[in-house]
Amino acid sequence: MILLSKSISSEEGHKLGLIDALEAESFKQLVLSDTAKALVHVFFAQRATSKVPKVTDVGLKPRPMKKVAVIGGGLMGSGIATALLLSNIRVLLKEINSEYLLKGIKSVEANLKGLVSRGKLTQDKAGKAFSLLKGVLDYTEFKDVDMVIEAVIENIQLKQKIFKEIEEVCPPNCILASNTSTIDLNVIGEKTNSKDRIVGAHFFSPAHLMTLLEIVRTENTSAQVILDLMALGKAIKKVPVVVGNCIGFAVNRTFFPYSQAAHMLVNLGVDLFRVDSVITSFGLPLGPFQYISPPCLVVLLYDYLSN
Repeated sequence: MILLSKSISSEEGHKLGLIDALEAESFKQLVLSDTAKALVHVFFAQRATSKVPKVTDVGLKPRPMKKVAVIGGGLMGSGIATALLLSNIRVLLKEINSEYLLKGIKSVEANLKGLVSRGKLTQDKAGKAFSLLKGVLDYTEFKDVDMVIEAVIENIQLKQKIFKEIEEVCPPNCILASNTSTIDLNVIGEKTNSKDRIVGAHFFSPAHLMTLLEIVRTENTSAQVILDLMALGKAIKKVPVVVGNCIGFAVNRTFFPYSQAAHMLVNLGVDLFRVDSVITSFGLPLGPFQYISPPCLVVLLYDYLSN
């Protein structure tokens, strides 16, 4: 550093000093901006998610999650399975027939290949992750799973049936989780006797890429179950946020008025493409109408027609 400073001419030194001064002035302006304040808030808010009163401060330790079953190999189920596999967790992927199971397994394989093609994952690691996946058509191998994540269509009767079945075949300490985005967890688990083990594990699509994980607690969910799921979320590189069992949980509860405002503008004559353009130019990755993808429409329509 001393030799470098000696080699700089006085003119160059003056230029560097000017640059430093300009940089300092720019930093001073930026650090006081609303954007900087918002980013600081986000940083500390994310750190705060790891501290949940009466869960993380009562001396409990998370239990290891070595084997997880995912019920449903569709878009969400295959994404959740991929996220688990990438963290070296053995996964049972269950479907109702061989055709759907094969599609689910191929979806997981496609997810891993996509990461390899984008340089996010080596071929060796992808192969190792895929080797941890096993497809099943029944509950025979559920006898030693640490957690079950149900990721089927939003149908109350179907989910109730599944939860009743897995309660009977899984170990007594197994966590019973649902990926539901719209249904009350108390309703899903009302036919079981294990309400303290029932919790929401709401991933966002594509589940192996999106980092947020809503952990939905009911008044009966045990602190141990919540802590275990928080630890699992961190292990699979998610940001776990514990929320209450209410309509929309946290994210969709925020999205509802946002979406309603966007539709109100269109009803008043504003072009929907303009609405999306304004939102994306503001900095969000997608506009409200771009966000409503075909899978979302299918879920919403099925939920409306079924329930």
